[in-house]
Amino acid sequence: MRSLLNKIVLLLIVLLLTLSCIAGASAEDTDTPAKDLTSYLSIRQDEGHKDAYGRLKIDNLYDFVRYAAYETISLSWEKATERPAYLCIQWYTLPYHVELRQLDQNGTMLSEEPVGQTYDTVVSLSPETASVTITPQRTGMSITRIALYSEGTLPPPFFPWKDTPHGMDYLVVATHPDDDTLFMGGIVPTYGAEQGYVGTIAYVTKPARLRVQEALLGAWEMGTVYYPLFLEFEDVFPIGLENHFLPEVVTLAFVRMLREYRPLVVVSHDLNGEYGHPQHKIVSVSIVDACRLAADPTYDRSSYEQFGTWEVKKCYLHLYPENQFEMDMNKPLAAFGGRTALEVARDAFQKHRSQTGGAHYVHDETGLYPVNRLGMAYGTVDAGSDLFDNIDPTLFASYIPPESTPEPAPEQTQEPTSVPTQKPAVVPTAEPAPDPTPVPTQSSETKTGAKDILLPILYALIGAAIASGCFLLFRRRKRS
Repeated sequence: MRSLLNKIVLLLIVLLLTLSCIAGASAEDTDTPAKDLTSYLSIRQDEGHKDAYGRLKIDNLYDFVRYAAYETISLSWEKATERPAYLCIQWYTLPYHVELRQLDQNGTMLSEEPVGQTYDTVVSLSPETASVTITPQRTGMSITRIALYSEGTLPPPFFPWKDTPHGMDYLVVATHPDDDTLFMGGIVPTYGAEQGYVGTIAYVTKPARLRVQEALLGAWEMGTVYYPLFLEFEDVFPIGLENHFLPEVVTLAFVRMLREYRPLVVVSHDLNGEYGHPQHKIVSVSIVDACRLAADPTYDRSSYEQFGTWEVKKCYLHLYPENQFEMDMNKPLAAFGGRTALEVARDAFQKHRSQTGGAHYVHDETGLYPVNRLGMAYGTVDAGSDLFDNIDPTLFASYIPPESTPEPAPEQTQEPTSVPTQKPAVVPTAEPAPDPTPVPTQSSETKTGAKDILLPILYALIGAAIASGCFLLFRRRKRS
């Protein structure tokens, strides 16, 4: 009996150790950095682009290769040491429409999809894919870099962005990349990442491709998970302002943006342009006008017919003197491992490397342009003392309806006669925002790892071992 008991225990220990190793290996695999396979990438293109072969593999946002409409380029990786999982394309300018096809080793098309909706496009490759073709439609395309990676965690700037939501709790409107960190840098960390409200950032101007990249890096650092908007107005200061940045044109663009993406609360610049920047001034005045006009069906019939009207509940401006409230920028935030909103905003500003050498700085409450001070310049509800005060919580994109709770049926009948009643509405809580500091994995789908599957088996085996031991000991005692 003792020999049999020892054998059972030994077998269970071996099984448990094996399962633990498998589960541990699976957990480690999910954190493995993707291997750069770009050196194995072969690019076939027209004769006129042969000099661009090497340039497309270099991370250089100042350079790009221009392709005409319907000019196809082909990519393959016959000599790759392992299977590629991701094809990453960095566009110099967003193309109008580009078709990407995945082909197997026989040239048979496996899939066809439009690409180019984001500046840093990530395409998941099928295991059977042996080559890819990219064909621009009508307006051509401009590519600054193409990269190939294995399965694993992709490096910046290839973040797993969620689609820009058509229905937001908040929208930060910044004239330039970096203005969102300098003057409104507490909004995304506090209300988005920490409290779970849904929103993103709209950048009015696009000075250069490098600045776009800095904007995306800074937005991700602040906790933005929804892809930002780029209105792509020219950055003109001060020459050309009267020709390229007209208030009525900016207001029209804002109305169309508000009607399409439907934010409840909008946050933007100081009426005085912080330090007097003329584009900041135009943006602040225009966004207040746009909040009012977005609800007017007689303004811009085109966007009204496409999206309908939209009522913005509140519009806050940086340093606005009326209906003010001050954010707590020094409270540790769990979403950032204890960093404060002020620290996060300052870290995000450091991602704008082209701008960090000047006089710009994220000011605290003692500074000249305190990042924590806002005032409501427009609203259809009372301001209250916080960004979302006095807004019906059921309107939030992040709102989770309470589960219905049926009343117990009367004892005298078997038939259910109760009417479900709802609990009072609660303050919205959304899915926990990811810590923006670590580089995220590219796949946005939830994958079930071996660890998740094997843990229940592991627990069952432990229970079986305990039960078996108890049973054998009981029988031994009974015989004795």
